[in-house]
Amino acid sequence: MDKQIKTYIIIAILLTSVSVVIALSKPLFIAIGATCLITFFLIREKASLPNLIRLNTQSVSKTMLLMFLISITIPVLMSSGTLPTLIYHVSNLMVGHNLLLSAFIISTMLSMVLGSALGTLTILLPLFSSISFQAGIEYPFLIGALISGVYIGDRCSPLSSGLHLLSQITDTDYVSNMKVLLKSAILPFMLSCMFFFLLGRDTVISAQMIETNHLLPEFYDIHVWRLLPLALMVMLLLIKVPITRVLTIVFLICAVISIGQQIDFPNLLFNGYHSHVPELATFLKTSGFRQMVNVILVIFLSGILNSLLEADHLMTYIIAPFVKNISSSKKLIFNTGLLSILLSMVTCSQAMTAMVSGKYMASYFEAHKVKKEYLVMATANTGLNVVALIPWNVNGIMIKQLTGVPTINYFIYSVFVLLLTLLTLFVYPSVLSKTAKVSPTTLSDENTMKF
Repeated sequence: MDKQIKTYIIIAILLTSVSVVIALSKPLFIAIGATCLITFFLIREKASLPNLIRLNTQSVSKTMLLMFLISITIPVLMSSGTLPTLIYHVSNLMVGHNLLLSAFIISTMLSMVLGSALGTLTILLPLFSSISFQAGIEYPFLIGALISGVYIGDRCSPLSSGLHLLSQITDTDYVSNMKVLLKSAILPFMLSCMFFFLLGRDTVISAQMIETNHLLPEFYDIHVWRLLPLALMVMLLLIKVPITRVLTIVFLICAVISIGQQIDFPNLLFNGYHSHVPELATFLKTSGFRQMVNVILVIFLSGILNSLLEADHLMTYIIAPFVKNISSSKKLIFNTGLLSILLSMVTCSQAMTAMVSGKYMASYFEAHKVKKEYLVMATANTGLNVVALIPWNVNGIMIKQLTGVPTINYFIYSVFVLLLTLLTLFVYPSVLSKTAKVSPTTLSDENTMKF
């Protein structure tokens, strides 16, 4: 069978199987696993497969560990009283403010500090969810506002792993890349602020909306010192301590704080936290490791699928249509954005999208003498940006596990993500085409550096 046809068949199988399991409300790892099995029998070159599986498994092992640590840390943050204390104090401060606009701006600011969408969402979700449930505000509206904010810092914060990975792969300066990414975010950020201000006019928080808050001190030990684990988390992330190490430290501290509360720890970690107070049970709840198994298996099987595609050199055929007949910098930036979105759908991973797009497209930007900062922009603003809106992507699955809201429900309200992607595809290539070319001076400097 022709390799190009084989590649398209595998993509069709992946998308079809994912659609079927979503329609049947089954775990997504079944779709990825089925695609891996069929792909194994379709490919011919299997000699390098064991080594590729080993390398790809190693590359995703840290992500799987991160998902595991998140799944056991959030329940103990709740059981230790840390999150209830945060909810109690910040909810009272939110009185008189537009919930949706506040959620968008606060999540933007914290994501710029932390550089992680999922890390920011982990901290803010219990807080804003509790207010949303108490106030009777549509939950998908809130999720859309939070998603819009957290993916700003996820792609252009100084601590963004995606930004640093793309900068490394493309051999560009991350500070220069960050400036380009921030400039491209200004217009969609302003439009998003307007959108959430208008959508949230009826979500201004009153004391009556959060009257359930008065129950928290009755059933939980609400003291400011219980916020120390969260403060420590933010501080350690700011000084660039690896997030897996940070979560381990926070987990151990919160576990010690929770010791005297007669908690069934194995059940807490496996099934998550659920408040025993009926009035608080709607928002004082978390998932546990059991709900995260699907996410971890999807990450692992995504690495296997990438190994199978690499073993038979099929990735080239995914990229080929996007580099054919490129006649201008405008077309190059546009095609790179489309390719990045496809890679996010096929690889199910931000890291894989960054690596493949940066690795394969860098030579085309050099050949057309287009600044590679725009390669970083096109990839970060599209492929790394839309991951939350792809149900079978690791980020989409993780958000579904954290919020319980299907992607299709919050998709239309994730306006920053949608606007940035559309602007990068259809507006920025034309606007930037005049300045996209590398100047002769820059080319001379680069050539000097190479020699």
